[in-house]
Amino acid sequence: MEFVAAFLTGHSVPGCTGLSKAQRDFQLRSGLPLARWLPHNFPYQASAPYPEQTPLLAASWSNVRHYLRSRRPEFAREFAPPVEAAFAPFARIVILAGSCGLELLHNLQLPAALRARLHVFAYGPVSRRVPETASHCLVQGHSDWLSRWFHRRVDHRIAAAHMGYLEAPETLTLFRKYLREVVGVRMTEDEQMSTTCRSTP
Repeated sequence: MEFVAAFLTGHSVPGCTGLSKAQRDFQLRSGLPLARWLPHNFPYQASAPYPEQTPLLAASWSNVRHYLRSRRPEFAREFAPPVEAAFAPFARIVILAGSCGLELLHNLQLPAALRARLHVFAYGPVSRRVPETASHCLVQGHSDWLSRWFHRRVDHRIAAAHMGYLEAPETLTLFRKYLREVVGVRMTEDEQMSTTCRSTP
């Protein structure tokens, strides 16, 4: 298949790769057929469904732990192989990296040839650096102080807090524009002028 889209976020429930309701709703609103989406979150292997009643404090702590674990060498050794296998059939992979998902992507240390096929739409990015990929688009909320601590320069700032990106209309609008750009669909002149996402130098 020419391209696929996939979520890459930390795990709010340890080991759970099921997509949350917000992620599933965003998939439906994106306009992409579900066949164009990987059905699970990182590392793209099936698990139990996501439990929607997860307490916010517990989910936040689980994400912090996932962020810290990803900085250890064993993280790449364990998770890079299944990610490479999941991405192998596709010429281009559009990744929706939420929060610390950008850090996880960097710490996977994927081969350069694979990273050259990745296009990253990062919302509320929390990472020490931006991975080298074919292109990236960083979206940050005006009131997202966590993301602003890590990234002072982004492509777009919108009206969103750290937990509200997938429900924000601007996120969907920007994702659709980015998607049309990176998968080769011709854009209108207005869209070309308003899209400022960039290729990684």
